[in-house]
Amino acid sequence: MKPFAVLVFITTAMCPGLVVAAPALSGWYGGAAVGTSTVDLTVKDWNDGTLTRQDINNESVAYKLTAGYYFTPYFAGELAYTHYGDVKFTGYEPGVTPSIWQSGDVFGRAEAKGMGVSGVLSWPAGKRYALFARGGIFLFNTTMISNPTLAGGTLALSDRQIIHDDGVRFLYGAGAELSVYRQWRLRAEWEHATVRFAGTMDRGVDFPSLGVTLDF
Repeated sequence: MKPFAVLVFITTAMCPGLVVAAPALSGWYGGAAVGTSTVDLTVKDWNDGTLTRQDINNESVAYKLTAGYYFTPYFAGELAYTHYGDVKFTGYEPGVTPSIWQSGDVFGRAEAKGMGVSGVLSWPAGKRYALFARGGIFLFNTTMISNPTLAGGTLALSDRQIIHDDGVRFLYGAGAELSVYRQWRLRAEWEHATVRFAGTMDRGVDFPSLGVTLDF
């Protein structure tokens, strides 16, 4: 995603017919972005020490929807709903006891999403470009699923263990914008947030993205 974002910016800059001077940033705006998130979960977060085969995919397609207001050309307040996608885990339980897992192939999945509230500082870099940085809080909601599991050494009524969690952590990020047509802007950004899984595990999430914003 990062090389693609850079390529779009360079290509657009080389085609001045597609680019217009950016109007002064003011008032309301909205936008959307898509990218690839990486959640700092590892196989150790699922393995209780009995699994003999394990694998994890902690990268996923992620997206966010934003709404913001420029109080000045250099400062905006922004609200964003972000879905960081899913982390998927697989392993094998050979029948070792005690274990939280049933014997055989086992699976896990984790999901993170939430609302971000941040302040955005912008620095114009010419008539068409602007750099920005953000900082704020992330009101997260996470789900962690393990399947199939045991409860108290016996089969559970449901062999899926589902743990929900929510709370507030910090987020920050930085990026660049390019005015492409009237009120439309391209935005390339890297964002980092912290979320918590299963009540005890604070994990970081990196989210590079490419999106568009529209000034109203």
